[in-house]
Amino acid sequence: SATTSGAGTPGTTVPSASSAATATAGEAVISFTYTVDTTASSGGRGGLGGGMARNPYIAVWIENAGGELVKTVALWHLAGQEDRWLSELSTWYSAAGGDATVSSATRAAGSYDVVWDLTDTSGVAVKDGQYTVCIESSREHGPSSLLTMDLALSGKKITVTGTANNELTAAQVTVTP
Repeated sequence: SATTSGAGTPGTTVPSASSAATATAGEAVISFTYTVDTTASSGGRGGLGGGMARNPYIAVWIENAGGELVKTVALWHLAGQEDRWLSELSTWYSAAGGDATVSSATRAAGSYDVVWDLTDTSGVAVKDGQYTVCIESSREHGPSSLLTMDLALSGKKITVTGTANNELTAAQVTVTP
């Protein structure tokens, strides 16, 4: 379901008074806004006539401090024969090796929330430390966008706000232990 997420100061980390022993329990709500730029493709048609644009492929994933995939949180694409375009999410595809185990259909432009349960691909709780939240979008005959946010899990409630990149116009992560 679509939600509205507020924009904040880029790169802001706000710790709260709430405390927990580790970041192994809880969740991270990843909010982002995808806005279609219909002038970004040739002819100003956004990929289709009349200002219409195809829904983007979007991937949301987590990497550890070494840049290795921790977990794909969301992958929105057209399954089946359209999977030939999945590699257009080139940063995610490189990190995940194209493993589309978590996926659902594409969505229109809007604001969305996805939830990371603070586990890795095996379902094991992650340890406190440095992680990167990555959001990538790619649209046929349109631009690709990559937005990343550094996240320091420490067992405390934190909020991190990302800086807009092309059609990914807002992003925020809120971790609640």
